Amino acid sequence: MASTWSPKMAECATRVLSWSAARMAAAICAAAVVFGAAAEQRLLAQASRPAASPAPAPPAGMRVWTCDVVSEEQPASAAGTLHPMLIVAARNGTFSGKVVVDSASPVKGLRATVGAISGEGGTIPAQNVQLRYAVGWEQRGWALPSNPDILLESPPAQVDTLSRSPAGRVYAPVWITVKVPKDAKPGAYTGEMTVQAQGINPTRVPIKLDVQNWTLPDPQDYRTWLDFVESPDTLAVEYKTPLWSDKHWDLIGRSFRLLSETGTRVLYVPLICRTNFGNEQSMVRWVPKGQDKYDYDYTVLDKYLDSALKNLGKPKLVIFLVWDICLSKDSLNRGLWGKDTPTGEMRKELLGRGPRVTAIDPATKEANFIFLPRYEDPASKALWQPMWAEVRKKMAARGLDKTMMLGIMPDLWPNKEEVAFWKDVSGDLAWAIHGHAGAPGDAAPGNKLLYKIADIGYAAYVYNLTFNVNPAKGRMYGWHNKALISNYLRGGELNAASAIEIREFPAFNITGGQRGGGRMGADFWRAVRDKKGQRAAAVYGRYPENNWRNLDISDWFLAPGPDGALATARLESLKEGVQECEARICLESALLDASQKAKVGAELAQRCQDALDEHHRAMWKTAWFNDEDLASLGKIGEGRNPQEGLWYALVKAGKKLPGFWDGPARAMRSDEARKGEEWFAIAWQEREKKLFALAGEVTAKLASK
Repeated sequence: MASTWSPKMAECATRVLSWSAARMAAAICAAAVVFGAAAEQRLLAQASRPAASPAPAPPAGMRVWTCDVVSEEQPASAAGTLHPMLIVAARNGTFSGKVVVDSASPVKGLRATVGAISGEGGTIPAQNVQLRYAVGWEQRGWALPSNPDILLESPPAQVDTLSRSPAGRVYAPVWITVKVPKDAKPGAYTGEMTVQAQGINPTRVPIKLDVQNWTLPDPQDYRTWLDFVESPDTLAVEYKTPLWSDKHWDLIGRSFRLLSETGTRVLYVPLICRTNFGNEQSMVRWVPKGQDKYDYDYTVLDKYLDSALKNLGKPKLVIFLVWDICLSKDSLNRGLWGKDTPTGEMRKELLGRGPRVTAIDPATKEANFIFLPRYEDPASKALWQPMWAEVRKKMAARGLDKTMMLGIMPDLWPNKEEVAFWKDVSGDLAWAIHGHAGAPGDAAPGNKLLYKIADIGYAAYVYNLTFNVNPAKGRMYGWHNKALISNYLRGGELNAASAIEIREFPAFNITGGQRGGGRMGADFWRAVRDKKGQRAAAVYGRYPENNWRNLDISDWFLAPGPDGALATARLESLKEGVQECEARICLESALLDASQKAKVGAELAQRCQDALDEHHRAMWKTAWFNDEDLASLGKIGEGRNPQEGLWYALVKAGKKLPGFWDGPARAMRSDEARKGEEWFAIAWQEREKKLFALAGEVTAKLASK
């Protein structure tokens, strides 16, 4: 049974990692053009985005100014005056503000301090206030964040090329993030942040924290769906630490903790190795004890589950990876980049082989992989069933037995016999799919879409997404859907998106037909380096046989820090967007329930609906500024993102527009988004404050006798 890589397989793996960063980027870009990736549209549109207005020549020296967290640092229109920082907040949530230091030369000696944040209701504890320093990524280019994004937890010695704008200015944002206690009194709190660097005197920035009388649910109880994929192998490669060493477990726990405040719902547990997620090993290891007989080592599985429960929170889904493309007998016909690629050669070598799992030599304790029989083989059941029975016991002991699913499918599915095998072994578990498209009801309970044998229980889709433009033409409540479908923005679009796009990403979905966002990379940055030491590939690049082409995960919301993963500015934007969604869901839940709505009363109910609709319309203006166009559309369903769906809906309704991929069309979409985002930033905090305040009023009404 045991097997190792053949020389040909080893050569193929070496080839895929020997590609230069430029060649890999070119291949990805080519795929984006061929397959119409949303990121290609977004990035090229951003590249052609015109300036808001002619900008005066920047001063040669250094300046300090206050910047909204929804605004980018680099546009000329963003640079403003130093004014008091306002942070609108709710209890039990996390909220940020920022100050930007920018200079014509490197910023040295940057550091900030913050005093007590207090008000009539008391003082926010010091441990609830965090200062961080945003710097750029070491590489720039297609599908990479362009703004200062990595939030360092200690002051950098110097900020220079990593955060230099195209105009040559160096931007050094300082973020303050406040975790508002659950028992904080509502009202105004004040404080002061001091920023200093070589070349400027210490600059004092007044802070006003406006806490509303509403308490956010714990992230564990969020109803906005987010699905992050955590990558243990990225951490092992980045920090050159052995898999499953004590240091490795510390790194994994840190990543989980950073994700925990998003309310992320999903945990992925590989039971096979070398998958599209880039895992070198399976989390259950097989210990040979004679011909075709094995014991099972559950140490890694146990520790991963326990780390998630301790640091992330209780998952809503635990998806066990038992299948990938290279297991399919059709793998040479789908998702293949030419016959001479590492992907093609590796798949040919593996064609007809069974699943690979990690085996532990009982004498040497060395880990390697082995091939097991294909699932269709009658010998497979005796091998997998005892292992799976123990896995189910371990899940039940942690209260996770109802969260279990199988995975993971791209557009290519396992065959009927494989699905039937896992139906018997698993006890009829549903499957998860991360694919291009499906029907809106695909993941509804009891669908039996897999050959009328098994359900699809969760779907993260690129296409066939539903959005709702004008609430006056009808409202949708994606967060309330029975079908568990999320929006997968492929192609690195969430790396390149603006702060407002990321902030509103969950809201576009929960007001449409999806529960939220899916298949998002957590610590999935490019940890594999080329011969020049440059970041060249994600860890899944080591296993080209399971290349999913433009469905590969190419975004990430965590960043490599000196001692483990760090948060990014994009992660903070997403967290605040989810918190707004939770306020929205609080109000909509009351309005959708007849008895609750009656208790709330007609006057308050109307104010709630007006505020929800106001927020909805403001959100759509960030994608398309034309009010007449927005008013003309209701439910739309042809796009991979709101702007694309809206474009095709307008064309279908008779509006004359250029071809979607033509230069004038891209320029038009870019200009509409620019104008909309600038407009959105003017009063976003007033709209947020209104939602939080109304959520507090409704909660108080429902709690009264």
